[in-house]
Amino acid sequence: MIKKDAIIIGSGQAAKPLSEKLSEAGWKTVMIEKSEADLGGPCLNVGCTPTKTLIASAKVMNAINTAEKHGISVSDLKIDFGTTQKRKDKIVKDSKEGLLKRTAAAENLELVYGTASFSSKKKVIVKKKNGTTQEFTAPYIFIDAGARPAVPKIKGLDEVKWYDSSGILALEEIPEKLIVIGAGYIGLELGQMYSRFGSDVTIIETASQIMSGEDQDIAESLQELLEADGLHFLLNCSVEMVEKAGKEVKVTYSADDKKTSISGTHLLVATGRESNADGLNVKAAGIKLDKKGYIKVNKKLETNIEGIYALGDINGGPQFTHIAYNDFVILRTNLLHKGNASTKGRIVPYTMFTDPQLGRVGLSEDQATKKGLNFKVIKIEGKRITRGIETGEPQGLWKAIVDKETGLILGASIVCTEGGEIASVIQMAMHGKIPAKDLSTTIFSHPTYSESLNTLFTEMYKE
Repeated sequence: MIKKDAIIIGSGQAAKPLSEKLSEAGWKTVMIEKSEADLGGPCLNVGCTPTKTLIASAKVMNAINTAEKHGISVSDLKIDFGTTQKRKDKIVKDSKEGLLKRTAAAENLELVYGTASFSSKKKVIVKKKNGTTQEFTAPYIFIDAGARPAVPKIKGLDEVKWYDSSGILALEEIPEKLIVIGAGYIGLELGQMYSRFGSDVTIIETASQIMSGEDQDIAESLQELLEADGLHFLLNCSVEMVEKAGKEVKVTYSADDKKTSISGTHLLVATGRESNADGLNVKAAGIKLDKKGYIKVNKKLETNIEGIYALGDINGGPQFTHIAYNDFVILRTNLLHKGNASTKGRIVPYTMFTDPQLGRVGLSEDQATKKGLNFKVIKIEGKRITRGIETGEPQGLWKAIVDKETGLILGASIVCTEGGEIASVIQMAMHGKIPAKDLSTTIFSHPTYSESLNTLFTEMYKE
């Protein structure tokens, strides 16, 4: 039995900085990860870093393909996809090497590779690839073991070749015909990316709109732009089965009680994610899970067992890298600085990296309505955005929700070339409790996208 001050299970966006700060503070800490290939968590290895790198390459290709609108003629355009992939792999490799160096240099921090699981309330056993085991105990245990792509129950899925969001990033070829099951963030980002690389992409979705968690007008605005970019959508469709069709995969779906089939060279299943808590033997520690299998935590990220915390995706909160990092900030504040931080009232932003982006912060109109709030909706179309007109991208929709009584911003959804950045500006106003009316008169540099916040919030005064 090896005694430590802290055990960290996982090495994701909450675990990495937490391990460094605890070790700096003198805590003898062990961080456990399955393998070096998994070090850094999904964001570094199969999520944010590699996907946004490839998406950036796809955007460059699209810019060249659409250069004629600027009077620029380009011919004989080709892509060396191997080089594109090597660029992505190098960025991931460089990031991981930096992480390894910082971890190795940290005093009081031990990195152990193997599969972790609880053997009792404050004991964790690690099974290594060579068959040996180590057992650790500590008064503090932090679980940052994340989530994985969910596998839907579709007839025939186990009999065909298909890809999840991780596997499809490693393709050596560009799919000729890509079928995507799921019109959420992952399906849309990767679908548009491969479409721009040259794939014929069809996205199948059970719901009546893409991005089922967003307001309908926002979803429709983005869908229109993605369709103009070449994507095909099949909404209100339930996938019945998949099967081999020669060298292709045939997908049979039903809509309006009618079954139809389409075939593709590649199949991407992007139907959400599920908790990794089922592999940790949390029952041995007495840790409680919610109905979806995520670890239950309170506002300070504590589980029902004293001294055991859950951070990042595995605690059932918003599944974003920046939320995991904020989980770390909360624990650092409370454990090392004797603070009183919590998740209560934190403003959650996120960005979907389609082109244009969807930047979101705070409440949507649907969410504000369900809460019974007294609010005003203001919005402008992208064709009114001066910067968009100048760059040849007058597209999308800007929308904000404002509390009628206080005049404070409750949330915003921005479909725009830099929608995530615009949403961040609004988020700062929300943090500072700056009244929405002030953004109608604030001086922004011209011509920028942010300047059009003047235009958006001037809509408050129109009936």
